[in-house]
Amino acid sequence: MEVNETPSEVELVFGSVGEMAEFSQRNMHFYDRLLRKEWHGVDTHAEARKLAAEGWIAEAELAMEVASEAVELVRRKHKLTGFRPVWEVSGCEIDVARYLAGEPENMIDYEIVPTSRSGRVIVLCASVAYSTAVSPETIKKRGHGIAALTFALSALGFATELWADMSFGDAKKGSKLFGRIRVQVKGVNDSLDPALIMFGFSHPAMLRALGLPVMHEMPSRFHRPIDIGGHYGYPVDPDQNLPDGTIYLPCVMAPRDVPEVREILVGNLQQLGILEGGFDLP
Repeated sequence: MEVNETPSEVELVFGSVGEMAEFSQRNMHFYDRLLRKEWHGVDTHAEARKLAAEGWIAEAELAMEVASEAVELVRRKHKLTGFRPVWEVSGCEIDVARYLAGEPENMIDYEIVPTSRSGRVIVLCASVAYSTAVSPETIKKRGHGIAALTFALSALGFATELWADMSFGDAKKGSKLFGRIRVQVKGVNDSLDPALIMFGFSHPAMLRALGLPVMHEMPSRFHRPIDIGGHYGYPVDPDQNLPDGTIYLPCVMAPRDVPEVREILVGNLQQLGILEGGFDLP
């Protein structure tokens, strides 16, 4: 665990879901709540730790189905090709400088070349912080969209780095103190693990059974303002401190904040410049 602290906030950074689960286990005696399936998503702490180790493959089918639709759409509508200029005696555009210099090859034509994607790394940081009123079904729906995006990017040949963020503010919304947990779900060189991605972004236990106990690792001066051990603060959006170009997904305060799975996927593909226009998935 890496700890980054400033006067106004603290950030706990974990290199994997498994590492966070270990710290959660050692703070479990502080989080003496009865786990409820209808809110935590699990009945026992042992079940939560098992999911952190093995992932949650049961819910991956829909995300994979939507991802497959998106991959087909991108390949059909947006060929991911580029154009390379070639100077010839004929072409579609004149090179004025060459023309005035009397060079015969003063016309520019463009040949289509495949666009390489092997060097591009797409970083996604999605909040998995939810208000108390958000149901497991809403969490699951949002997670399906995030998982579908990662599956589609992988199928299209992009390297990805995935982070789950749990950020919370002052429970009384007065002072500007923030506690943040950031967990790397997939490193850029890691193979794609659909089950782990589904657990990290789609299962309420990621936050409610594992993440909340980890908050007790934060320095004591943050405990009372954020109400660690009580209501554990209110969700806030991730701090945008990752490399330029990172896609950040905000926290969820209510079910209305979560669009449909296909909307999440298409919207982010458009934001990344991979998909152009208002295409709809079936």
